Parts: sequence; structure tokens; C-alpha cells
Amino acid sequence: MFEQLTSLLLPKAQCLACSHPRNVDTGGIICGECTFSLAQEMLASGVCLHCLSPRRGSVPCGYCASGGMENLTAAYAPYHYHGVVQQLVVRIKFGAADDAAIPLANAMSACVRGIPFDYLVPVPLHKNRLAERGINQAALLCDLISPKIQIPILHALKRIKDTKRQSSLLSIRKRHDNVENAFEAVVNVQGLRLLLVDDVRTTGSTARACAKKLRQAGAAEVSLLTAAIAPPRLKKEGRHG
Repeated sequence: MFEQLTSLLLPKAQCLACSHPRNVDTGGIICGECTFSLAQEMLASGVCLHCLSPRRGSVPCGYCASGGMENLTAAYAPYHYHGVVQQLVVRIKFGAADDAAIPLANAMSACVRGIPFDYLVPVPLHKNRLAERGINQAALLCDLISPKIQIPILHALKRIKDTKRQSSLLSIRKRHDNVENAFEAVVNVQGLRLLLVDDVRTTGSTARACAKKLRQAGAAEVSLLTAAIAPPRLKKEGRHG
């Protein structure tokens, strides 16, 4: 009876998604309710097969048509950026909770298992942002994904501009300009098939800026793997950024 009362009053762990004290199983990360909710955020029908952006029926994908996949061969992601997915990403970035990346990395691995890439390439943070956060979420995801799909990690890019946070910019053009020439390739990538890894794709401006530098450095292909796709709801101001 004492053990039963203890398990009710003192749950095993706190769920890393909803933050409520729950009976999370040993070794688990999120509670049963959040696990169910996470499954509801899977990308399924209603998305472009090339870029994974939402689309309706047979209408051409506006994201692809406006250059959203420039320098990128393909896009892979398991989730919509919403609900539990968003909560886990925020935990990784700002909550010092590395374990929150595990369910996302598991699903990301399943998206690309069996596809022949030479290396995973994490989107880099500037040294100032890394010192502020203490973690690069893209590198953490790579560390978890790499052993699951047996593809090594290559830190092929360096962020050479301390840019503003993309989330603070309210137009597609400003996001594009913010990361233009913010990266440089720092290793030999000639002829390689690379899989760029990040947490979330919104407008895709960061991914395109990275892919551009990798392709200019000689990469044969650059594809993108993220945990989630977030539909951009920003002013367009000219080109897709």
C-alpha cells in the first residue's frame, strides 16, 4: 500500500513535453498523452512530396514554385511544427533538456533510413549563440541520428555572421537577407551527397543559405532533414526567403 501511495503522490518523472508530473515509464521521455499527441502531428497527406509544405489537391506547390528548394535535392521531416513537437523543440533549445531530442531524433531517423548519404551535416550556430545556449540543437540531433542510420557526421559548415534570430524577423525577405552569406564551407565536400540537419524548417532561408555554400564547395547533392515543418505565415516582400 505504501508503494502504491508513493507512486500516486510522487510520480516517476516529469514529462518533457507538457511539464506535468506523470508516470513516465523508466527510460521514457514523455507521458502517454503526449506520446499519443505526438503521433497526431505526423506529416501524412496534404503535403508536397518534394518539399513537404502543405498543399491542396493538385494545385502546384507554391513553396517549390517560388524557389523554396533552391540548391536542395529533397526534404525529409516526420512532423508538423505544432503542439507536442513545438514543446519538445523549445525544451531542447532553451530548456537545457537534451533528452527531449530523443523522440524527435527517432522519428527523423525513420524518415531517411536506407537512403544513401555520405554524411550528416548539422546547421551550425555562431560561437556567440552557442555560448548563450550551451547547445547546438542540430548537432545534438545529428549525434542521436548518426548511430541509428550508420551515417557519420561532418561539421562541414561554419557560421561566420552573428545573425539575428530568424524567429524575430517578420518578413520572408528579412529572413533571407539575415542569413545570406552567413555560412562558409570549411572542409572538402567535393562530390559528396550530404544531408543537412536542423530542428525546424519555416521559410527555409537558413537551409538554402547552407545548401548554397555546400554546393558551391562542390557537394554533389544536399538534402534537408528536420524534425518538423512550420508553414511560413510571413509577409512575402519579393522572393521566397
